[in-house]
Amino acid sequence: MLSNYISEVKESVASRKEINIKERNELVELAKKRLNKGFEIYRWNANINGIVIQLQTNSFHLYDFWVENWYSAPRSHTVLPHGYIYAVTGIEGYKPSAYYNPDTKTAIFINTEYYGQCKSWALGIAADILEVQHNIHSIHGSCAVVKGKGVVIIAPTGTGKSTHIWGLLKLSTGKILADDWIFLQYKKGLAMADVSEKKFYLRTDMIKSFPDLRPLFERCKCENVVDNDFAAFANSRAILNPEWIAGPDKFVDRAVIKASILLRRDASSPPEQKLSSHEAIDILEKGRSQILSGEEGEKGIFKNIPYYNPHLMVKRTEIQQRFFEQLFDAAPCYIVNTGVETVEKTQDRIRKMLMEA
Repeated sequence: MLSNYISEVKESVASRKEINIKERNELVELAKKRLNKGFEIYRWNANINGIVIQLQTNSFHLYDFWVENWYSAPRSHTVLPHGYIYAVTGIEGYKPSAYYNPDTKTAIFINTEYYGQCKSWALGIAADILEVQHNIHSIHGSCAVVKGKGVVIIAPTGTGKSTHIWGLLKLSTGKILADDWIFLQYKKGLAMADVSEKKFYLRTDMIKSFPDLRPLFERCKCENVVDNDFAAFANSRAILNPEWIAGPDKFVDRAVIKASILLRRDASSPPEQKLSSHEAIDILEKGRSQILSGEEGEKGIFKNIPYYNPHLMVKRTEIQQRFFEQLFDAAPCYIVNTGVETVEKTQDRIRKMLMEA
């Protein structure tokens, strides 16, 4: 590995996403006071689909992964951030925790260096701004393109989202756009998807399903890989350049979405079902998901996570419903059950849906 950082906190911490201005100002002052105590102050502006999010931290690990992960934004005094993340460690008397003030688009992380939550909230802050100011839809999902047709897979963690999006990449005409998050614009009846990140932040235990990734992970900056075993810990991660996966020609940064697929995993539902827009939105709004390693909450229990998006910063039901209605008008929606057939049969179903779109 190029590097491997073992963080004390290895998963998302308890959070509050609607703190008021007074508490926001107090927490920012606390963070700045800690930052000013030492020489380790790192600042960098990320360009997330045109939205500038600035990180200020005393953790070199967070700064290192932040710079590796995002496209850069100008640091000129004429380009000011749209949102801020303060991430500080070494504050006595505070449990690891995270806070967000939607009015000022400011997040504060206290005593945690786990990059996953920092990265996810950066996307969430950008999404918060983009949906109300620019009519851009953000989706926590994976996206691939086959023969010029894009497909987005939206699903709870653990149902096979990565397995099947990467399965499409194996096709001669298959390309990957995103493993975790896309931005969508709707124009003239089309759903146009744009990439969100410069590099992918991937679970390294993916090598159990995709052993060809091992030599790529060995060239990456990693987080929480135990004893050089990429599969030992379910939430160990690597920052991977997507062009390494199968060459630059297999990676795209924009696609027209022609099919939308939801996944579920149980023993009784049919293997495939076409959904109306109303049915699909109802499933997404309920968002029944099992909490896995790396996510906030008690592992193994089921909870409702709207749109299968634990990184949603602000719930705006009317706007978010309208976005999904536009998506399903442009890209018909199916739900596939990954619990009743082999991976190969499920993959064949997904490929057929895309070809017929």
